[in-house]
Amino acid sequence: MLTIIVIGFVIGLLIGMTSMGGGAMMTPILITFLHYDPVIAVGSDIVYAAITKIVGSAVHIKQKTVDMKLVQRLAYGSVPGAIVGALLTDYLRDITPLANDYLKLAIGLAISCSALLLFISIIFDVRGIKQWLHAFFRVERHQIGFTIVTGAFGGFLVGLTSVGAGSIMLVLMLVIYNTSTRKLIGSDIVHATILLLTAGIVHLFSGNVDWGLTGGLLIGSVPGVLLGSRFVQWVPRLLLKIVLVIILFFLGSQLIYRFFF
Repeated sequence: MLTIIVIGFVIGLLIGMTSMGGGAMMTPILITFLHYDPVIAVGSDIVYAAITKIVGSAVHIKQKTVDMKLVQRLAYGSVPGAIVGALLTDYLRDITPLANDYLKLAIGLAISCSALLLFISIIFDVRGIKQWLHAFFRVERHQIGFTIVTGAFGGFLVGLTSVGAGSIMLVLMLVIYNTSTRKLIGSDIVHATILLLTAGIVHLFSGNVDWGLTGGLLIGSVPGVLLGSRFVQWVPRLLLKIVLVIILFFLGSQLIYRFFF
């Protein structure tokens, strides 16, 4: 249990400093290093993340740093996507004995995708490409359509792998919307709460949640998130993003490598 609490604290620290990467880091650590069943790791991580995000959502709503129109657009795609992804997890387990191996591969690919998107966002920041994309997405039909599609894709990934609520969604929203980062983060957290609760309920009824694991992660992560939120003002954001890219690429490649070898 102590190991779970320590892992929860470290991941919470990183979440507090970057607002992303919780599922992308937690799930592969549980599978690769602590040898949890992939389905249980995904289900438990989703429920843990949902409970954590509820607190963050309340704070952002109180501070009025939430764009409810953006949350609504994302949810149109992500809620059905999350249900399909979570149900697919159980379906795969029922039809093939290799379900766990396929799930590990899916998680590895999702994490690598998160790392790649984060790396691309760093390049966009450095080269100013983001301004051109903002001009394209200023056309509302482009913005709405891409937001709903992004929500559906991210929701499916979260339901299936627990990865994507922050690490993929937030990066794409930073590209689409020319608004304050603080408001985008607040909107992403509120949307992630809706998404994770949806996927969590499906996993809960499917028996994919280890409450002992979820509780241990929460005990460690809550103080970690609070501490990380205070540290963020002293650590360069670009450095944090680079560190997160390296960690995500390492964890994703580990799961992909173990599938093939």
